[in-house]
Amino acid sequence: MLVAMARRNGIGIALLADQTRRSMIAMLAIRPRRPMDIATELELSRPAVSRQLHLLLDAGLIRVYRSYIDGRGLMYQIHPSAARQITAWLAGTGVGRVPPPT
Repeated sequence: MLVAMARRNGIGIALLADQTRRSMIAMLAIRPRRPMDIATELELSRPAVSRQLHLLLDAGLIRVYRSYIDGRGLMYQIHPSAARQITAWLAGTGVGRVPPPT
C-alpha cells in the first residue's frame, strides 16, 4: 500500500538536497546575480547553471527579472515568499514551515 507523504517543507524545497543548488541559493541569498556570475564562481558551464536555475525557478524558490542597468540581462534572486522556508530547511528547524494538511 502506498501512502502519500505530506510535503511539510513546501513545494520544491527538496531540490536543496543537491549541493550545487544549495550553493546557488547561498549565493543568491547574499545578492541577486546573473547566470554568468554564478557559472564563473561555481566553475560550472552556463548550460548547467541554466538547468539548475530553471529547476529552482519552476519550484518557486527563486525569481528572475531584467537588469535595472541595461534592461537586457537577467538577474536571479531568492523569491521573497520562499526565503523563510529555505532558511528553515537549511537550519533544520521548523520555523517558517507550513504544517501538513490534516
